[in-house]
Amino acid sequence: TGVGSIIGLNLVGRMIARWGTKRWILTFYPALAIVVIINSMLIESHSTVPYIILAFFMGGMMGITDVSVNVDGTALEKAVGKTLMPRMHAGYSVGTLAGSGWGALAAAGNFSLLWTVLPLALMAAVLPFLLARHLPAGIGVEAAEENHTDGTPKPAHWFSFVLVLFGLGILGITLAEGGAGDWMALGFTQGYHASAPNAGFGFTLFFLGMVLVRFYGGALADRIGKGRALQLFAAIGVAGVLMVIFGAPNLIVGWIGAALWGAGVALGFPLFLSAAGEGENSAKRVGFVATWGYGAFLAGPPLLGLLADQLGMLNMFFVIGGFLLVALLVAGAAGNKRA
Repeated sequence: TGVGSIIGLNLVGRMIARWGTKRWILTFYPALAIVVIINSMLIESHSTVPYIILAFFMGGMMGITDVSVNVDGTALEKAVGKTLMPRMHAGYSVGTLAGSGWGALAAAGNFSLLWTVLPLALMAAVLPFLLARHLPAGIGVEAAEENHTDGTPKPAHWFSFVLVLFGLGILGITLAEGGAGDWMALGFTQGYHASAPNAGFGFTLFFLGMVLVRFYGGALADRIGKGRALQLFAAIGVAGVLMVIFGAPNLIVGWIGAALWGAGVALGFPLFLSAAGEGENSAKRVGFVATWGYGAFLAGPPLLGLLADQLGMLNMFFVIGGFLLVALLVAGAAGNKRA
């Protein structure tokens, strides 16, 4: 899945530039749903090789649909002159929570994997068609390249060093978000000797801090600029990580730190993508920056787990704090234009 996602992210910029976002949203949302359903059946039948093959294509579809909806989001921001991406990503976070809740209910009801994923997959397949008339056509399409006098095409100047800074920033914050998702609860059980419910409550506070900032952080970014908003919340995130590390064994301090950690990573993915989508060639720019974020999501948590085996779980969190600090240092590149 990870390899397919990275390949899809590297192809999607050219695909959108040629045909726009709407085609790929309407094509790959239902296709992805079908693949998810088939893969659930392959898992239940222990068909390893077909599952691996389809998982590769599933990852590619996920990368393509993700960039497509984010390019639409940046276009909507340009049209209304407001920062909307954080609230859109809040919807993603709420959807993740709803899916997790449904998974817990399905497990309690002893549902099969197929019947667990089937209603979610059907919703994902149908929803784009219900909203199709609201999806604008032509978003992300780029004009044909102009040619030099000798007939050779002029290069499209979409790449810049600023995009590398955006990539570093989204990598640092996304790694901190993914690392919390995989390891925060274990940090509480191992570092604080907390019970499983108390450790789960700490992660719930992390999630709550992230969702609240995503719902309301866009307005703040419009007031102070995306760069300053990213710097502010990255600093809050660093403070939260340090509170989790040094708070043991005081669970109250750790819980407050978890909430601040969640708030600190909330704006990274949406605002860096929003900044990348400004200007021309937005699909290629968003796809390039998103690749850094997905790389951190996919490779970061396992590598952090290996470090935790060597350093201890709470000591490994220093590495996460370091990556957040890198994001803070490069966040100013996102600019401080106010709405």
